[in-house]
Amino acid sequence: MSHSTDTDTELKSALLKFPNLDIDAFMGKREEVELFWVSLQPFLLSHGYRLRPRYHPHWVPSWRGVKDFQGLHKYEDSRLPTKVNILDAVRVADGQKVVVKCVKASEIPLLQYLSSPPLSTDSRNRTVPILDILAMPNDETQALVIMPQLIEFFYLPFRRVGEVVEAFKQYIQGIEFMHEHNIAHRDACLFNLMMDASQLIPKGVYFNEWMTHDGVNYDFEWRERASVKSLQYYFIDFELSHRYPPGLKNIKDTGIYGQDRSVPERSLTVPYDPFKVDIYQIGNVLLNIIGRYNGLEPLLELGNAMTRKNPDDRPSPSEALKFLDRLDRHTLRRRIWKPRTTSSYRFHVKYFRAKYL
Repeated sequence: MSHSTDTDTELKSALLKFPNLDIDAFMGKREEVELFWVSLQPFLLSHGYRLRPRYHPHWVPSWRGVKDFQGLHKYEDSRLPTKVNILDAVRVADGQKVVVKCVKASEIPLLQYLSSPPLSTDSRNRTVPILDILAMPNDETQALVIMPQLIEFFYLPFRRVGEVVEAFKQYIQGIEFMHEHNIAHRDACLFNLMMDASQLIPKGVYFNEWMTHDGVNYDFEWRERASVKSLQYYFIDFELSHRYPPGLKNIKDTGIYGQDRSVPERSLTVPYDPFKVDIYQIGNVLLNIIGRYNGLEPLLELGNAMTRKNPDDRPSPSEALKFLDRLDRHTLRRRIWKPRTTSSYRFHVKYFRAKYL
């Protein structure tokens, strides 16, 4: 029997079980955006970073030739990328999960500056650790940045006021640190605030889909934030960030919008204070988190202050940190809950350490 006949038989069998099956996906046709990473796979591997099997040039789908096809969702290599310019990989030397991001070459000097001594040794520096920077083959306008795999800081639930306070202390310290070096992030928004969850999720998370370790099984295991002594929170995405000349005062700038389109003064033509925008953006993230939980009212005053319409009325990072430092131990230990949680839910979390996302 020819290979073509085998393929036809295999496809017909799969369609009998799954009439709505995506034929192109079943046959292993990759999306156009994936071909960029397929072309880079040998280059990355030569530098010690292995992409998932799907991105190998000679990839054969793992479900092909399987007698009892269970649907594409049962196979890890059916997962599609969520973003064009970023993909996960494994560092061959030690098995560490990493992220590879294609960035403009113009972003590299700032990342190198933030990631080099003495700045890299400052505990307030919340820049995502840069593990490696690779020049893009045959393209001087882009580069590949290698970072540890992080998750959004809000993904796992907060249980107490103090856990939220610790996260925002680190972010505000990070903003203070950058501002001291005349750096404005300019996109310090919800999806650019991350955390290192390696201690909370020892088995790791699948890059393309949360609540699974391997992209297939959903027996997801994680630990509470309180079980880890020193969670680390980080900023990512410095595409809009800018470092202004040392000693320059009363800085004004214009620029495109980041994730948060509600910044009152943001303008493409009218100059604004970029440092005050950072304060607003972090404050708006704080208000977002406050809105997700009952019990975070003690932080509402700070969130409102950081998002005042008049930039001059917003607190400085040091003033915001002083506010958080004034919160007493009783307040920090206060339980917080997502709205509409049942009494049974609370009971099991409190006394049986049950885990619910």
